[in-house]
Amino acid sequence: MRRSWTSLVYLYILAIVLFILGPVLIIIPQSFSGGDMFSFPPAEFSLAQYQKLLQDERILASLWLSLSIGAASTVLAGLIGLCAALGIVKGNLPAKNLLESLFLGPLIVPLVTTGIGFLILFVPLGLVGSPLGIVLAHTVVISPYVVRILIATLRHFNPVQEEAAIVHGANSWYAFRTVVLPQLLPALLSGAILAFLVSLDEYTVTVFLAQADTVTIPIRIYQYVSLDINPVVTALASLTVILSFGLIVLLEKRFKIHKYLEM
Repeated sequence: MRRSWTSLVYLYILAIVLFILGPVLIIIPQSFSGGDMFSFPPAEFSLAQYQKLLQDERILASLWLSLSIGAASTVLAGLIGLCAALGIVKGNLPAKNLLESLFLGPLIVPLVTTGIGFLILFVPLGLVGSPLGIVLAHTVVISPYVVRILIATLRHFNPVQEEAAIVHGANSWYAFRTVVLPQLLPALLSGAILAFLVSLDEYTVTVFLAQADTVTIPIRIYQYVSLDINPVVTALASLTVILSFGLIVLLEKRFKIHKYLEM
């Protein structure tokens, strides 16, 4: 009886995992289809979609743009997140709880609303359709991920080593650079990679700010699916899925990222 109950529990867990990951994983076998339309299971298997992907200049240009925007916005979000977390946790600021809630605001406000706000703000500044405008918008959207992880890490930070360094004559900057920052580095790197993946996938805000020469990869994929019904996007989506899972596995193996998400 107990063995049957355990088997049912495993089946239930397997069903939940397949329900969550199924829509993502089904793209991978589909990307090896040799047909010109979406069909599952594929009638034939080939690398045709990957060959077309490497020859598609519009997709490659969008991919390069998305990677550039993701890298730039991640650097900015990392700097903002580090300063914000240090100020909220270790600084002597009034209304810290309110400040923390405000920094997490972009996670709560609907992205459509955020996108309309950026459109209204950026039109007079001439930033609509420019990579700089999209970088600034992505920085706002992804900063909360870095702030959340760093705040949680700093609240569990043991100050003994920092205090010992200051007692032995180190100034605040030297103690921060040699004691605090090295211990924050795994959390900062985890938050940065998570923020980069969110930027790479961001569609809702970007679509308000993009123009013909600033089409990021999520918008390009949507165009290919809705206008051309072009199955080459399955190859790109598969590579994105593999890259994302690879980074998550690397983060978990190297930095035990689940610790920062549980804090």
